[in-house]
Amino acid sequence: QWYQRRVREAVVSTQSTGTHSALHCMKSVLVLVGALLLFTEVQGEFAELASTLRTAYKETPAGVTLLHNVFKQVSTYTCQRKEADCVAWRAVMLLEELAMEGEDCSEPAASTLCSSASTLLQNQNGEAPAKGEILQKLYTLGTKLNTNDYEALNNIRNAVVSYVCGKSTSCAGLTRFVVQENQLENEILSSKKSAEAAAAVAKSGDTATVVEKSGESTVEDKSGDTAVDE
Repeated sequence: QWYQRRVREAVVSTQSTGTHSALHCMKSVLVLVGALLLFTEVQGEFAELASTLRTAYKETPAGVTLLHNVFKQVSTYTCQRKEADCVAWRAVMLLEELAMEGEDCSEPAASTLCSSASTLLQNQNGEAPAKGEILQKLYTLGTKLNTNDYEALNNIRNAVVSYVCGKSTSCAGLTRFVVQENQLENEILSSKKSAEAAAAVAKSGDTATVVEKSGESTVEDKSGDTAVDE
């Protein structure tokens, strides 16, 4: 909704300002739309990941439960340390449990898990989520995990998966889960970078400077009417 509002504002501005200001506004529109599309793509990646986790759980319930329980301990540790992403960890744990059980919480009070998810979201947002929104809002909350921890967490995950797959003949689903989780993490990182770039453009006003940290491109426009994309 924030992105959509900023796009509308930028479009209106292009209709009421001169060429120089319009250039900056259209640049803002492009970055904002790109960020919105990336966020939508991330949601699709998550839906696929949840489905894969459900399949893996059916194939090797003991192995997936072990992996989940290891990260429940990480979640507990994070919250005991009162780290900023404690609530995000709780959301991720609920998402995993819902995926393992094959629940989508289309009815807010459909189960104990859905009720717990609804309570968590209500405590965060001040109101209960609407029907059918629990998974989406849990996912959005879960993306607030500290991305600086990704590498260490993946090392833990990979060690557990290697241990489980060394003892199980049914590991295809769990292996596919690891691949898709890596892809989702990359999409989340890209989405956050795009959101930061969009915020920078929106904040800059008539002096726009956007630097993509990925190293692929640099767009700068500080005084002239043209933007350079190298």
